[in-house]
Amino acid sequence: MGRKGGLLMAGEGQMLQTAREEKQWSYMYTEEITKIRVRYIKALEEEKYEILPGTTYAKGYLRTYAKQLGLNPDEIIALYNFSATPEAVPVIEPKKLIKVRPLWVRPAILGSMAVLTIVLVIVIAALSQTGNKLVDPLYVPPALPNAPKTETVTPAPSIPIVPNSENVVETTQDGLTAELVFTQDCWLVIRVDGQPTSQGTYTAGTTKVVKGTDKIELVTVGNAGGLSITLNGKKLPSLGKTKEVVHNVVLTKEYLNKL
Repeated sequence: MGRKGGLLMAGEGQMLQTAREEKQWSYMYTEEITKIRVRYIKALEEEKYEILPGTTYAKGYLRTYAKQLGLNPDEIIALYNFSATPEAVPVIEPKKLIKVRPLWVRPAILGSMAVLTIVLVIVIAALSQTGNKLVDPLYVPPALPNAPKTETVTPAPSIPIVPNSENVVETTQDGLTAELVFTQDCWLVIRVDGQPTSQGTYTAGTTKVVKGTDKIELVTVGNAGGLSITLNGKKLPSLGKTKEVVHNVVLTKEYLNKL
């Protein structure tokens, strides 16, 4: 039984089943007569058309089945079309939700932006004033020519740096003792008996004592006029002028005897 538009009527499937049962046909016998598989015969009688391959097959099977049972095929097809037509279902569109911001949100955002702007202005002004105080365009730092800018002194582990001129080593006959007095800042590279000993920048007012067996070499003197040398108790002539660079000054006993 099928229902359409509120009216109660016999569906095409019920009519087919009733006609088959009146003829006392089994499903297997009906399949032989109609050449329609039992599975599809049951689907036609139960109006389960989704089991069939498609609408064309459904109408073809209905027409064939109706003819074999002695029913009017056009009437069966008309009932099929009527029951297969879906009822119109009104579509109700969902209402769009409109988000409404509270009235206090906009003033709060504007207030936060205003506070942030004031803070940024204060920070920028403070940084500008600090930068102006730190920069002095008239200041030019002094620099020694031909000498790296460093204040680190790297003495040899066995030869300490004497901070003042009070510790003067007496002249010995077994080797060489050189007392280096720095009257100005001076860059110096020293080599003793062929081995590198120390290098660095010595500030004015400091004294360095260097001992050797055969030879003391002043490989580089960055400011010859700022260095005074006493070798085995005898003061040596100046190596050069202020800011003059001198290389390879070799101090030996033979050099001392020639003075």
